[in-house]
Amino acid sequence: MVHHDAHEINRLVGEFTDLQEQWERNPSAFDWRALQSLAQRGAQAYNEGGGPSFQSLALDGMRHGEFHERFLADMLRAGFDPFKLAQAGNGGHPIPVIDHANLAEAAEDNPSSRRMRASLMDLARMRFERFANEVQLGKQASASPLYDIIDACAESIPEDLLQMIDSRLVERARSTPARREVNPVEGYLSTAEMQIENSRRPHG
Repeated sequence: MVHHDAHEINRLVGEFTDLQEQWERNPSAFDWRALQSLAQRGAQAYNEGGGPSFQSLALDGMRHGEFHERFLADMLRAGFDPFKLAQAGNGGHPIPVIDHANLAEAAEDNPSSRRMRASLMDLARMRFERFANEVQLGKQASASPLYDIIDACAESIPEDLLQMIDSRLVERARSTPARREVNPVEGYLSTAEMQIENSRRPHG
């Protein structure tokens, strides 16, 4: 799938909001196939340089439940890369397509968020364990393009791997979002885009 424009991202978010409301009204009758279809269509809706990714609008800052768990699982099966860095809309440094720091914070007291984070941890181990082993054998970690990804997404990467790659990343992963200087979602947005996002963002 090609990169989406802001209008298409808004359409996807609107559909997500409708489905979330259907689920909230009657979870037992909810058609999970509709959510799976949306996840497949939105799995790579990153919208680089034009606003927040579809995934960040759908998942970041939500009170997660079964709906969000299954949505993330469906997106991962459809090829969503939670460790992708996308170009922010404000022209700053690339940032993760979802807010790993806020997910880690939510996981402290929300079982659904905790399971969502665990699924990312499992994926991170499969993806970065080989690199961690190479660093242990003498490869220079910071010279690899993987290092920037690991640094930006440290909260969703197992601490033993972070320790192997660069022990300084462990403390970074333990820091809270409140200590960060830039909110990752807001980093994508101009003032006008923030107004659009606030009017369309689903609430859970």
